[in-house]
Amino acid sequence: MNHLPRPIADWIALWRDLPRFPRQVLLNRAHAHGSAAALTVTLLVDLIVGHSFTTIAAYTALIVLGPPSLVGFAGAVIHTLWGRGLIWADLVCEFCGDGPDDGDDPEPDDPAGDDGDDLIREITDYLHTHAPTTANV
Repeated sequence: MNHLPRPIADWIALWRDLPRFPRQVLLNRAHAHGSAAALTVTLLVDLIVGHSFTTIAAYTALIVLGPPSLVGFAGAVIHTLWGRGLIWADLVCEFCGDGPDDGDDPEPDDPAGDDGDDLIREITDYLHTHAPTTANV
């Protein structure tokens, strides 16, 4: 079974999910710094080297990585506002866990407690630490 490389799959998932779940995508993109880091490194290499190849790579990076970097920056602003409890108190950040005004203890009338969030956090941690393996068949 062929798998896309993680950065490409992330880029496709970003544009697939942004129109469908804009609030959740913006909140979660605050934790994704890969596109901004890659764009910064590419622009610094172009600044230092100044070769036509690096200039072409820099323009390509701006086209491919620029929009996800802007979404990540907007997500960081949104996440800060969310963390202070100013917006979207009904959302849960998949990376941080509980919402901004949620306590550490489960609600007394909630029999399930925090098990659903723990499962999501466990699955997310597993996905971040394990890379898919591909076998040549």
